[in-house]
Amino acid sequence: MEQNIVNVAETKQPTIFKQFMNLVKRNELSHAYLFTGEDGAGQFSVAMGVAMRLFCTNVQNGIPCGQCPECRRIMNYDHPDVVMTKPDGLSIKVDQIRHVKSEFTKSAMEGSKKVFIISEAEKMTTGAANSLLKFIEEPTGNVVSFLISKNRNLVLPTIISRTQVVEFPSLSKKLMVEELKSSGVKPSEVNLMISITNSMDEINEWLKDDWFENTQRLLEKWFTYLVKSDAMAMPFIQMSLMPLITNKERQRIVISMMISLFDDVLQMKYETLSADQVKYPGILEQTKQAATKWNNDQVLAMLDELLNMNSSMNVNVNFQNIIESVTLKILTISQSEFVKG
Repeated sequence: MEQNIVNVAETKQPTIFKQFMNLVKRNELSHAYLFTGEDGAGQFSVAMGVAMRLFCTNVQNGIPCGQCPECRRIMNYDHPDVVMTKPDGLSIKVDQIRHVKSEFTKSAMEGSKKVFIISEAEKMTTGAANSLLKFIEEPTGNVVSFLISKNRNLVLPTIISRTQVVEFPSLSKKLMVEELKSSGVKPSEVNLMISITNSMDEINEWLKDDWFENTQRLLEKWFTYLVKSDAMAMPFIQMSLMPLITNKERQRIVISMMISLFDDVLQMKYETLSADQVKYPGILEQTKQAATKWNNDQVLAMLDELLNMNSSMNVNVNFQNIIESVTLKILTISQSEFVKG
């Protein structure tokens, strides 16, 4: 594994990670925890870090070394006393929990401890969650369980009541940028992505088939037409943009991408857009032209039209019609001596 999980946990959640290292040191771990927070906030890494600390044979300053055979087996998901479960398809099923329960009842194979990590715990079926309850409440032997969920509201209240809930704060913008760059995301996409979401899972979905990159490029072309007051912006929507907007979720993302584009223009007008914050670096010159060409009222009116797109979606208006209508309004505003009144 290229990156030590301990380093990830320390970087993303230094306070929480240190607290858990101290709990292990003082032998004060509870039997069950629910780690909750946004995707990518470090919940899984902290749980793995605790497991490594429990089994590490070469602890350094209270931190697992990440190099000994025990640590490496855990990082490679190959330790018999660290059992992991995640959704099989869309949910965690009863059969999967039966396997966990059977492991609960066994003695630790190589030590006195057992660790269970259940990812996406909110996806347990009701039957699976109920099946797990008594084993979480009354574990056999020296067992600690970590349930990980991005939404505690979707976890059964009976599960929550039997665990200690630990809320993981969102990553800072700086950490998000570093993580995206280290994941191979192109620099031209990073600022735009973090202006829309804090979820690494969501970003990974956007990166499939270069969808995000292609959509960003087409929106840059669409914007270029708008800056030139070129009516080609209208047919461009049907011919080029709509084929990429294949579902409701992508519609929502495209609206956010459009709003971010005009936010660049507005910030440039107010001289609050620094070079490292530009969300559409590929059309920086066109953004500057727009900031010069359009007055404040025009840009704010355009943003209002874009923000109203979500309301139109909520009443099930055809999405192509929504974009075409907003595009026409933006062209009209850009060509008029518009004063907001």
